[in-house]
Amino acid sequence: MDNQEPSGVVEQLWGRRQIIWGGIGLGAIALISLFAKPDIVGLTRRLAGSPVSSGKINLYQFDYYFIPNYMTWRVGDRLEVTLQNQSHTHWHEWTIGRKLNLAFFQGFGSMNADAWAIDFWDGVDVTLSDPYKVDNFVPHEAHVTYVGPKAPYQIASGGDFSPTLQPGGSLKLTFTVPNKPGIWRFGCFVQEFIHYRDGMKGLIEILPA
Repeated sequence: MDNQEPSGVVEQLWGRRQIIWGGIGLGAIALISLFAKPDIVGLTRRLAGSPVSSGKINLYQFDYYFIPNYMTWRVGDRLEVTLQNQSHTHWHEWTIGRKLNLAFFQGFGSMNADAWAIDFWDGVDVTLSDPYKVDNFVPHEAHVTYVGPKAPYQIASGGDFSPTLQPGGSLKLTFTVPNKPGIWRFGCFVQEFIHYRDGMKGLIEILPA
C-alpha cells in the first residue's frame, strides 16, 4: 500500500495527460486542415467541425498552396475577401467552380482557359477594390463593380472568373454569398494548370441560409 499513489495524485496525472493528448490532437487537426489534400481536409472538417467564415477573410497564395485551403461560407452572408499573393517569384490566380474538365490534365501547351464546367461567379454581384499588382482579371459572367479607375484591374476576356496577381499583388473582393449551397473547389490554373497539379487547390463548403 505504501507504494501506491494517492488517488488525488492519480487524478491530477490523468487530467494532465488528457490535456496534453487533447492539445496534440487539436494541433494535428489544424495542420491537416491547412496543408492536407482537399478530400482529407473535407473529412477532417466534418469530424472536427469548421467555423463559418463571415466578414473579412484573408486568402493567401503561396508556391503552390492556399491558406486557408478550406472555408465554410453561408448563403446570404456578406464577405470581403482580400486575396494576397505571398510569392516572390510566381504569378497566381483564384478561380472557383465545379466539374473540372479533366481534358486539361492530359497534356501541356496552349489550351482553352475554361477549366470548370460550372463557374461559381456566374451571375454573382461582386465589387473589386484596392487593386495592387494585378496581372489580369477575367470577369466572365459575373456582375462586377470596379472601385476607382479600371486600368489597374487589367480587365481581360476568355476563361472563368479569375483575378491573377503578380508577386506581392493583392485585390479585395466584396460580395454576398449566392444561393449556391454545397461543395465548391478553388485553385490556381497558371502555367497550363501546373500550379493546380502541384497542389494549389482547396474547398469551399457553402451552407444554406
